[in-house]
Amino acid sequence: MNHQRGITRVAVLLAVVLSIVGPAVTGCGPFARVAVKAVARGAPAAAPFFVEALGIAADRAIGDGLNRGGGVQKGDQPGLYGGTRNGKSCDKTKLVGFLKNPANRNKALEWAKTQGIDVDEIGGFVRKLTPVLLRNDTLVKNHDYKKGKAVAFDALLEAGIAVLVDLYGKPVVQCSCGNPLGAFEHDVDKADVEFKGTNKKWTSYDQDKVVKVEPTDVGNEVEAYRLVDVQEPDAGLERPAGSDGAQDTSLPEDPGGAGAKDDGDDTGGYVEVPDVTSSSVEEASRILEDQGLAVETTPEPSEAVEPGTVLGQSPAAGEEVPASSTVTLMVATAPVTTDPQATDPQVTDPQVTPAPGELATPTPTDVTAPGDTPPVPDPPPSDGLVGSTS
Repeated sequence: MNHQRGITRVAVLLAVVLSIVGPAVTGCGPFARVAVKAVARGAPAAAPFFVEALGIAADRAIGDGLNRGGGVQKGDQPGLYGGTRNGKSCDKTKLVGFLKNPANRNKALEWAKTQGIDVDEIGGFVRKLTPVLLRNDTLVKNHDYKKGKAVAFDALLEAGIAVLVDLYGKPVVQCSCGNPLGAFEHDVDKADVEFKGTNKKWTSYDQDKVVKVEPTDVGNEVEAYRLVDVQEPDAGLERPAGSDGAQDTSLPEDPGGAGAKDDGDDTGGYVEVPDVTSSSVEEASRILEDQGLAVETTPEPSEAVEPGTVLGQSPAAGEEVPASSTVTLMVATAPVTTDPQATDPQVTDPQVTPAPGELATPTPTDVTAPGDTPPVPDPPPSDGLVGSTS
């Protein structure tokens, strides 16, 4: 009896454990979400590499300077970033001075490690960076400094935050706190943004306008960034890569074009095509349309899966296409069946389907003997009424 009670207790305990662990396990499928910490403009960092009182950065509420395109965008895309005329949004000299201070040696070591460089290369590395303002809420891998180590976490930086970008257009430093940044390693639609504490949801947040920056290819480094002047959104600035804003030249128009204006045009930027194979056509269409993509379908007979299941897609999953592109889905339909009577030469159906508006003429029999020619009904009179048959 005691043995039986022990088994019962173990079973109950196991059920409790599974009820707790279960939701985490079921979140491991292809549609699993990734926790992303919101980082609001002006909110103090919990564990920064350096204190904001150093005054290295100048974040800015950019208002009408917001970009309207979301999804994956190339780092050299004109209008992706913003700036202010001859304004320093990030003081690179102060940043290097802080990291080279012997008192901050361990921070410098951790900072350099996240950037994939040696600590002695920090000065040369930072000199090549360009200060810009984010015009989209942007997904990155951020790093806090905790207990002497750089601790990575996925983050969404609010538009208007000042960052330093490298020669490939990738954000690599959040200027206000000095935190090193890396690439967000997941699909844009997998981000589950958490707004907590001082990082309350900002009014301009729109999950359809969230951006993931894809750097340009090696050998295709950016020579000059074409920025939107966030003080005059219809104008622009050209900023040489590696400069601090003092060498800006004016551009007569917004370099972002129609995709950067608040006119309802969502054609700016690129989108990474999600994998929707094996989904129902309804679910696949919803996922693709949520990414700003159009959907077309083409039927394909199949006995292997249920009708309505997506067998394939073009473009393929993982490809990056301009926003508003069309994705064609190959959708399973029931296989075509052949009526044996339709090919049996011994059985002929003489009945003729009446044209619209005609009355069907009954036939005396449904079967015609082999070799006989079925009677052909007279053509209808010109007034559309059916004539009598002989």
